[in-house]
Amino acid sequence: MPTSFKYDFAISYAGEDINVAQKICTALQEFSQDFLVFFAPKEKVQLTGKDGEKIFEKLFYEAKQVNVLISDSYKKKLWARFEWDIILGRNPENRFIPIRLDNSKIYWLQSNFIYDSYNEENVYELINLCVRKLLQFEMDHGIKRATDFEINLQAIKNDSKGALAKAFQLVKDNRTRTPLKALELAKGNFTPSYEVENTEWSNFSVIKRLSIYIDIPQSLSEDELKFNLKHCAISNFNKYKPDAMMIFSSCKDSPETIYMFNAGRAIFAPFGKWEKAEEGFAYNIPSNEFEFDFTICPEYFTIK
Repeated sequence: MPTSFKYDFAISYAGEDINVAQKICTALQEFSQDFLVFFAPKEKVQLTGKDGEKIFEKLFYEAKQVNVLISDSYKKKLWARFEWDIILGRNPENRFIPIRLDNSKIYWLQSNFIYDSYNEENVYELINLCVRKLLQFEMDHGIKRATDFEINLQAIKNDSKGALAKAFQLVKDNRTRTPLKALELAKGNFTPSYEVENTEWSNFSVIKRLSIYIDIPQSLSEDELKFNLKHCAISNFNKYKPDAMMIFSSCKDSPETIYMFNAGRAIFAPFGKWEKAEEGFAYNIPSNEFEFDFTICPEYFTIK
């Protein structure tokens, strides 16, 4: 088994099934933007002009999970057979997740494999299965997945645009910020129903970023969930006036999650971008230019 992995998921499919592959890729990244998913059309720059066989042999070995889309088209493709031979060389306990798109029988695919079938209605059930298998694999092999806070902190440090350098330049320039004005609380026919569990600051130089973790009850609607995220964000924005915020919401009755939230996340920052905090400070972007960007976990709404 490799000691490091380039991708969390890789998708093996026939060209005729690209639309389904795209939906699965999108659903995985909607579940978490931090998932690294190999989907060939997104990697044209990496693939063009290179030895495809060597690249695919390496990537299917270094992906934690491989989703194979089984179909009549898949069984007819020579390239799919090439990918399949590579996939069979993976660890027998973690070879692949077979997803059947039709009732095709593939003679070189063992009949005793357990499949999951794809349809438009069950895509998120399939994604839950894929994520749980990924979590189990990481747990079994002692792979620690960073928390959202750690990822955000590292992203600030590694910002390709030099966020840290820009932040300290603001100090050198003796730059000050026009005070941010307070904002109105979220409106709606709802009552706040969250409890703040933890707050964490990730400050660099004069730039202040705040992460807040809240607990919410089960059975909120999506509108109620967003209301609570907004209410928490605006309340604490008015109190602390940070340059960017993230609110992570979790429900104790929800299924396990990859990171520190299993209901939803809200970014509240200039133009809805966490990484725009430096620009917000440098250009005195006012609080009325702060926007929300939401990530909602579909499985939260399936709690019984």
